[in-house]
Amino acid sequence: MKSFILLCALSLSVLLQACGGLSDEEKQMVGKYYIPAISDTTPLMELNADRTSVLRAISPGNLTYSVAGKWKFDKDSLVIENDSTSITIEDGDPGLVGHVSPRVAYPVRAFNECTLTIERQGITYDYHRRNE
Repeated sequence: MKSFILLCALSLSVLLQACGGLSDEEKQMVGKYYIPAISDTTPLMELNADRTSVLRAISPGNLTYSVAGKWKFDKDSLVIENDSTSITIEDGDPGLVGHVSPRVAYPVRAFNECTLTIERQGITYDYHRRNE
């Protein structure tokens, strides 16, 4: 009987991991990310432990908006499925919001406990993580 219960618990654990649990790499990536030259007070990217995400576009003095989504780390890329119905204008002219892609995949060039380096349209960006 103990073996059966243990087998059921193990199967449930594997099933939960396959259905949305974070991998070890993803657990290390959870946090709020900033690019200090753009904003030192508002994160540009939030990767949450429940797989939710928030991406912000910040153009100081012109426009700040955010879009919620779901994220995962797939092989060598950070993949975010955006919910375009969740766009929130935080500051500025809503007419300046362009097209928000429903899905983005950014190749991860490097990652450590402080910095996530990704490539976007041929440009490398260093996002600095703060866990608050």
